[in-house]
Amino acid sequence: MFKKHVKNLSFFLIILCHLGFLAAILFENQNNIFVSAFIILSLILLFITYKKTPLNSVDHSFEHVLTIGFVFFGAIITYVLSSSFGLSRVLSASLVGLIASFVPNLFKRSGFAQGVPTAVYCGAFVGMTNINVSTDYIIISIASATTGLLLVGTKDTFHGVGGKLGTLAFAGVVFAFLITSVIFQWV
Repeated sequence: MFKKHVKNLSFFLIILCHLGFLAAILFENQNNIFVSAFIILSLILLFITYKKTPLNSVDHSFEHVLTIGFVFFGAIITYVLSSSFGLSRVLSASLVGLIASFVPNLFKRSGFAQGVPTAVYCGAFVGMTNINVSTDYIIISIASATTGLLLVGTKDTFHGVGGKLGTLAFAGVVFAFLITSVIFQWV
């Protein structure tokens, strides 16, 4: 029962993220007919995609905790490379993704090792967050943990849909930013 709720919650958060992103685009460009047409077309395509997406629950095991850890690792390393060493965020994420891509070759017999590059690269997207949004490691930590949970929750969802990792990272960063904004506003 809990597995089904995790899957449904992850799916719902992704839908909210997509709708929020499209609403922000529409809000910024209210008078542009091409943007309005793009939004309508995007909503139709998203509706078709969501309709065809299965919501089968999968077993969550210790490997999923490691997946969240690898998302965290990718986010922190990318953030450190860009904020402390002065590399561009794109170059930092590319280096982290490139290094992680060799993990399956080192552990060819491990089925889990095949998924490590995906988790690390998803974390690299989190680590690419603008320094004005993620002013410290707290936001990156919360964002990577949230993104890791979303990655585990959507493990068997959105196959063949481009942008899954970026969307998950975006949702994690938005969640972390909102949470820390509310917490620091009260303090």
